[in-house]
Amino acid sequence: MADSPAPKDAATKEAPAAAAKPPAVEIKNVKTFELKDDKLKPDYYSIVAVPDSDLVFVGGDTGKILAIDMAAEKPTPTAWDAHVSFVTGLVLTPKHLVSSGSDHQVIWWDRETRERVRAIPHPKWVRHLSLSRDGKMIASVCDDMVGRLWDAESGRPLHELKGHALRTPYDFVSKLYASAFSPDGKLLATVDQAGHALIWETATGRRIAAVHAPFFYTHDTNGHTYGGIRSVDFSPDGQRIALGGNLAGDTSTILRSNALIQVFDWRSGKLASDFRGGNFFYERVRFHHQGKWLLGMGGAGSDPKLTLIDRDGKSPVAEAKLGLMFDLWLSENADVCFTAGRGSVSKWSISSPS
Repeated sequence: MADSPAPKDAATKEAPAAAAKPPAVEIKNVKTFELKDDKLKPDYYSIVAVPDSDLVFVGGDTGKILAIDMAAEKPTPTAWDAHVSFVTGLVLTPKHLVSSGSDHQVIWWDRETRERVRAIPHPKWVRHLSLSRDGKMIASVCDDMVGRLWDAESGRPLHELKGHALRTPYDFVSKLYASAFSPDGKLLATVDQAGHALIWETATGRRIAAVHAPFFYTHDTNGHTYGGIRSVDFSPDGQRIALGGNLAGDTSTILRSNALIQVFDWRSGKLASDFRGGNFFYERVRFHHQGKWLLGMGGAGSDPKLTLIDRDGKSPVAEAKLGLMFDLWLSENADVCFTAGRGSVSKWSISSPS
């Protein structure tokens, strides 16, 4: 009679099947539209999209604003003369398209007729515009180192935000690069060339915090300044800010430098994470609306890319190569983004595990 099989002990029991891994985060290029002007490729510095559509507005170095339907098989841009030179800021309110440029103007346009509604002069280049999530406030940042808050529809001035130094620590003229509202609209962050981020209450215009990120700025003995914080965004809970730019090298903004994103607790000024890699500037940083990842868009330099970084801000989870890009618009659900750069506009899809 054959022996009965010995009972299996704990060590020989079959291991349960491994849980299926969640789908990987992916960035995919959906479409790229090449833009030419008199057989040249202009630089497009700003982009904004109509939510839940493929209609985008872009502005660049020709002073024109272009409306482009990226859903068309062969898009045919509609262009109009908007600024004298660079168009570096664009936001959409319910009634208006608002633009800013190096000609010191912030201009409101009727979204339907594209006729100019009003223009507000500034003392210097207005490098960037941002819109509060509820669409009620616009922030402009100008090279006079003053941020300004406006009623988004009427253009009524709300507050002037003075606090950034006019000159860098090495006595060069500074620049005010970008701004961002907190998700609840109660705070605004503004960032400058010398590596300073200031936090303001939007209701009062009062400065409530300052963060210094010195690795974003340097100079050389020939009178050149390098670096600067090029972009800023608030985390979904409003507790942290992400700063984008590059680790300024000792002889060049690109050579011997690394693309740099740093995340800070803005109340304490404590550095929460530091992400580096690639010889380019991170021209834009954006948080996922639920904090799943942080998106960085590379610009000037070699081998720029779109990079999704994990929620801790330390490791890349997805990448896609880019051409030279200067601006990015991310949808509210963080599943679509558009980029604008040298001679092209692109649409990207972003898939994240639920």
